Amino acid sequence: MSNQGAVDGNGSRHLAARIRAGVGVGATIELTSDQAAWIGLRVGARGVVRKIVLPGRVLVDWESGIQLEIDPHEMPYRALAA
Repeated sequence: MSNQGAVDGNGSRHLAARIRAGVGVGATIELTSDQAAWIGLRVGARGVVRKIVLPGRVLVDWESGIQLEIDPHEMPYRALAA
């Protein structure tokens, strides 16, 4: 029996995390809320997605020089056109 096309458990978790994040690595995003104002990130702050972390959190390098892992459901953002 062939496993060709099968997705292992780890692969499916990573796919689910990327779907939850709504963006891929290398995407530029822009915050749409002030949930991170406590560290200087406000609406309109932009950054580049460096990593998708299980279960769907996003590690971002912000233009301000801050690197922060965020949950897209707690700190909303939108993907910018490439």
